[in-house]
Amino acid sequence: MEKGLYTRCGKYTASCCHEHTVMEVRPMKLSFDTVELGVKIPQVVRHINQDVIDRFAVASFDYNPIHIDPEWKRKADLPGGESTIAHGQMTMSFMASALTDWAYSVGGKITRLDAKFIRSVLPGDIITAGGEVSEKHFIGSGKDYVVVEIFAENHNKEKVAIGTADVILP
Repeated sequence: MEKGLYTRCGKYTASCCHEHTVMEVRPMKLSFDTVELGVKIPQVVRHINQDVIDRFAVASFDYNPIHIDPEWKRKADLPGGESTIAHGQMTMSFMASALTDWAYSVGGKITRLDAKFIRSVLPGDIITAGGEVSEKHFIGSGKDYVVVEIFAENHNKEKVAIGTADVILP
């Protein structure tokens, strides 16, 4: 029989006996009650190349030459050097993927997502998206939500996008 001490880190629950020997470690079920301020959500990593950008252009029906035509982009003398620039909505989708991977499996849902793009994403970049719980809002059963500060950064640890999202958790 387990004796009284439980510790939480936001990801696991460890139950201990009187001598503080860990008896069992099991994943905690994510919920509004168990999530704590400062918890980092699991990150999503995406490798960007021109094929990824071209496929996003097809999926989004956004064929702007800044995204798909390197020769046009070279002549246009726009930010990001001579290569094409990935779609901002693609970067935003990476941040949304980090949120959904974290919350949807327990019945969570995103009710708001705002993002600001602050640096171009280029072919060859490796983008990491993630976030951290910054606020908890007690509204009522089924309406309680957390605010997650979200980000996307390139392989040089330069932020390419930042934002916030409201996520209702059961």
